[in-house]
Amino acid sequence: MRGQSSRAKALVQFIARNLASKPDRVFVVEVIGGPANLIELEVDKEDLGRLIGRSGRVADAIRALLQILTLQEGRMYELEIIDAARPTVEEGDPDS
Repeated sequence: MRGQSSRAKALVQFIARNLASKPDRVFVVEVIGGPANLIELEVDKEDLGRLIGRSGRVADAIRALLQILTLQEGRMYELEIIDAARPTVEEGDPDS
């Protein structure tokens, strides 16, 4: 099941949009199912380094906050950070 809103999704979205230089290019999707809910965080290529951080420290901090939610809610969460290399209409996508 995709797109269902949760505290975990809202938390990741809040953090990512405040760290990103292009907050309008931040997309968060929660995929529910399996042993853990997957939080997919898509960011612009320029913001990828900001959200991963030096030696992965920012990503690890976000994962630590998700672990707190795991303890509170009893659901496991995994974070996956993805480069949002999706074409836009301005980039010449002829089908849009």
